[in-house]
Amino acid sequence: MLKNKNRLVAAIICLCLSNANTAFGRDVGVVLSKIDDSAQPAVTQNKNAVAKFEQGTNLYKQGDLKGAEAAFRKAIELEPNFVQAYIGLANTLDEQGKPQEAIAIYKKAISLDPKDSVVYFNLGLTLAKLNQLEAAIAQYKKALSLEPNYADAHYYLANVLYAQQKPAEAVAEYTAAIRLNPKNPVAYNALGNALYAQGKLEEAIAHYKKAISFAPSYADAHYNLASAFYAQGKLTEAIADYTEAIRLDPKHAQAYAGLGNAMDDQGKPQEAIAHYKKAISLVPNDALTYYNLGITLGREQQPEEAIVNLKKARELFQSDENKEMVEQVDQLIQKINTRRN
Repeated sequence: MLKNKNRLVAAIICLCLSNANTAFGRDVGVVLSKIDDSAQPAVTQNKNAVAKFEQGTNLYKQGDLKGAEAAFRKAIELEPNFVQAYIGLANTLDEQGKPQEAIAIYKKAISLDPKDSVVYFNLGLTLAKLNQLEAAIAQYKKALSLEPNYADAHYYLANVLYAQQKPAEAVAEYTAAIRLNPKNPVAYNALGNALYAQGKLEEAIAHYKKAISFAPSYADAHYNLASAFYAQGKLTEAIADYTEAIRLDPKHAQAYAGLGNAMDDQGKPQEAIAHYKKAISLVPNDALTYYNLGITLGREQQPEEAIVNLKKARELFQSDENKEMVEQVDQLIQKINTRRN
């Protein structure tokens, strides 16, 4: 019985789409710095509106979204054409889980200033979070048509292209983002993911290492590097980076699962079992981890526990409508039962 190693690519894709700094979450620092840079000439004749805008910006940075919303609304009341205040208001609405209201406000800002690239960029972020990927792409491209050197627009456009399983196009945009901001570890990590998806493991490894050179405590980059080493059959290197990812992030379930795979391949099934169980304790709905644990237990002559874990994997695969894996689990359970009898 062979472990299912599809978890590696799937896990890397998942990481790219879920981490706060790598995908569709709003990059508060970037957005606010853009607002600050462009705000001053817009309302030089209304100091009260500027003061309210700055108050809203500070409250937003502090996480006081309700307070920020009130301040931005007051700024707009004082200066109805204050585009940056509309952007700030839309940001706060989106962060409060009100994306449709945010979209309406972004569109109002666009109607006031159709040449402000920041508005299109932020609108793209909100649309991407709603999984309206084509619409998000259109907004990012509009931002780039107005500001070709907008590194963050290139980066987030790449994320959407990657989510659409267009790694070659994503690579081009990540590369552009890095050219414009060559010290961004998140972009190197994401570029590594896109190269990995193309099967370009050596190039992926080089970019993961580059990410780590700028951010040595970047747990996900260590995890991704380990996964690339594992895909190359370099178990010693993979184990070292899985272990480092866990040291940096003790709740990194995928790193425990990956470490379990590598330990099992090294002929250390008991250590593998312990790591699989740790991964499950952190993320109890990962079908592949139950599946791999069940296989290892079966080989270690622990049929009852193996079947329990395989049945759990089957349940999760079935809920995901993964018929191929359901059938594979059924075959394994049948083999174990045949051996028992």
